[in-house]
Amino acid sequence: MGLSAAMEIGKNGLNIYRVAQEVTGENIANVNTPGYSRQRVLLETAPPVTANGFPLGTGVHIASVERYYDGLLQQQLINAQTTQGYDTTKSTVLQQIEPTFNEVAQDGLGAAISDYFGAWQDLTLNPAGSAERQVVLSRAQILTDNFHSVSKALNDSISIQNDTLVPLTNDINATLKNIAQLNSQIRTTELVSGNANEIRDQRDQLVRDLSLQIGITYTENSDGTTDIKFADSGDALVTGSTAGTFSLDKITDPNKYTVLLTPAGGTAAATVAPVTGQLGATVALRDTIIPGYLQQVNDLATTITSQVNSQHKLGFDLTGTGGIDFFDATATDAATFKINPFLTSTNQIAAASNALLTGDNSNALQMAQLQNQKLMTGSTSTFNSYFDSLVSQVGLDVSSSKNTEAQDIAFTRQLTTLRDSNSGVSLDEELTNMIKYQRSYQASAKLITTATEMMDTVINMVR
Repeated sequence: MGLSAAMEIGKNGLNIYRVAQEVTGENIANVNTPGYSRQRVLLETAPPVTANGFPLGTGVHIASVERYYDGLLQQQLINAQTTQGYDTTKSTVLQQIEPTFNEVAQDGLGAAISDYFGAWQDLTLNPAGSAERQVVLSRAQILTDNFHSVSKALNDSISIQNDTLVPLTNDINATLKNIAQLNSQIRTTELVSGNANEIRDQRDQLVRDLSLQIGITYTENSDGTTDIKFADSGDALVTGSTAGTFSLDKITDPNKYTVLLTPAGGTAAATVAPVTGQLGATVALRDTIIPGYLQQVNDLATTITSQVNSQHKLGFDLTGTGGIDFFDATATDAATFKINPFLTSTNQIAAASNALLTGDNSNALQMAQLQNQKLMTGSTSTFNSYFDSLVSQVGLDVSSSKNTEAQDIAFTRQLTTLRDSNSGVSLDEELTNMIKYQRSYQASAKLITTATEMMDTVINMVR
């Protein structure tokens, strides 16, 4: 091994520590880049050669430039973010509809029910009084308006969730397409022994973003690509460089979108039922959670209609005529709840139980007592207690969803902190590496300088 070999070792050292400095600089530059994983240069002893029967080293070479990556943490983050995506979406929407049932800050439906039957109670004191009869009609109209208001608020929220599916599925499709494109770039780069670490980071960040929106499972392949499946159905979302597509259609209901999925590599779209992530929460809110509240309001409206009408028709008005339906009997829910259009005069209010006693208050008293009778949920609760129970349920659901969301965020933050401690850039560590590689670069340069001086000495001796 001669001086030329020493100079070659020094030259390799210069090239290698220059690359190490570049990798360190890349880490420092991306200290604030979301999803970036710090990289490091793995050095190995170059293969030795034999000189005069002795093995002699030939310096150092770069084995690889690898990123700090923990597949287990990636999987945990994906699962945690799917749960967080569902719970956060649910909590946000429930908080939006909560004011509809705020019976403390405003006179809502519960107060309107009490006031309506209270007006009948007041009518018992003066059954023939025009003012008292007008109050009954006024309170009935306020009750109608409150039913309409609650129904509209809930139906509007259902419609909003349905409309939200359009931008949400479009965003999911764009993410799937980008992941497939990055898969292709990673495979192409690594086939020619290139470094695709940054592209892998971008792909992994997109996978985490996707996990907020839908539940997924993924598989990392030997060629650097990642295959993704839809956790709720098992269908392929991304296979290599091919991406599946979500679509919407109004197949079963002209007012509601049905979610369809064309799997990666497939040609036909099939109906899927999302139950996880933001997409699953949006569908659940639209189809189950909010309609559940609305159904209880509708049950309350139809029961009040049937009970009041039945009692009202047992009485007689000021002319001795038998009572007619007080509320429209054709109403089927809170949205169509209204006063009977044929009830056009206060004289038609049937307060008496005897056609010959126009000043009788017996039927009005029976009407007022409906408020305290257990006519809801299998004769187990009154109108007011039934609605109060619904208000309490909404309040508890909102409180529970807030707590669950806070726990999800804390757990995800903890996992993110763990990932950052493993894969994130530490400026202190990178500055230390920079100084270390700088010194190594200077030492390699010194080796070349020393070998050059020795070569000059030899040449001068020959002269």
